[in-house]
Amino acid sequence: MQRQTAKMMRIVDLVSGEFIKKEGMEPSYVVTPGKENVSRAMSVGTVVNKFTSEDGNFSSVTIDDSTATMRAKLWKEIGLLQEINTGDLVRVIGKVREYEGEIYVVPEIMRKITPDEESLFRLEILNQMKNRGTAPVKAPAKSPAIPAAQEQPVQPKPEPKPIPSKSPAVPQEEPTLTTVPEEPTEPQPEPTPPAEEKPAQPEPELKPAAAPGEEENLRVKVLKVIEQNPEGIKYSDLLTQLGAPEEDMEDVVNELLGEGVCYEPMPGKIKKI
Repeated sequence: MQRQTAKMMRIVDLVSGEFIKKEGMEPSYVVTPGKENVSRAMSVGTVVNKFTSEDGNFSSVTIDDSTATMRAKLWKEIGLLQEINTGDLVRVIGKVREYEGEIYVVPEIMRKITPDEESLFRLEILNQMKNRGTAPVKAPAKSPAIPAAQEQPVQPKPEPKPIPSKSPAVPQEEPTLTTVPEEPTEPQPEPTPPAEEKPAQPEPELKPAAAPGEEENLRVKVLKVIEQNPEGIKYSDLLTQLGAPEEDMEDVVNELLGEGVCYEPMPGKIKKI
């Protein structure tokens, strides 16, 4: 079974895309403005709103990544959103869905992140868009503004006619504006791109107790294989090498992606940060 990769996406590319609904086992997906098919997505942003129904059977949060907003919705099993509050900076991984024209995500993983992790995510998004040829066109750099007084020559004042006096007046050279040193134009500082800092090692999340030697050992094995492939390894190759059940393998890989330990440089390929 081919696992649907969670693609790193800006929210605006998801909510402005066209949703294609499929029947049966074939997953539905969004066709983004960049012509990408996305059925599972990874995004980061700030929670700007949260809602939970009175009966506790529905909960949603609205996430804003400065490009657009999108809701993450859960029904019945809403425990994933209980620790998330307005103002939190979060990473969300989930399946893209659509209802009555609204494109949203059903989260599989959602956790709080640091501003450094957000910066790293944004840089990786820009790098991927550049490699795909869909990077946003940067506005041409503006030259420092020149005061109007320096753009046009100042018209010299007419010299006053000499007034007759007893002794001939010795004309004194008056300083003209052209001799006054022009005030240096304060250079506009060039925008400094956010430092590509390594994210702080995320604190391990509390996980449900697992049987000794099962999930933890599989996580260690997965990390070991990924580290042995510095350029990244395909998910299918990882599954073949370890021979673990598909469901257990997907849980471990989703956990590593959600913690920011690994990321997907391209669909279907996993790489350690």
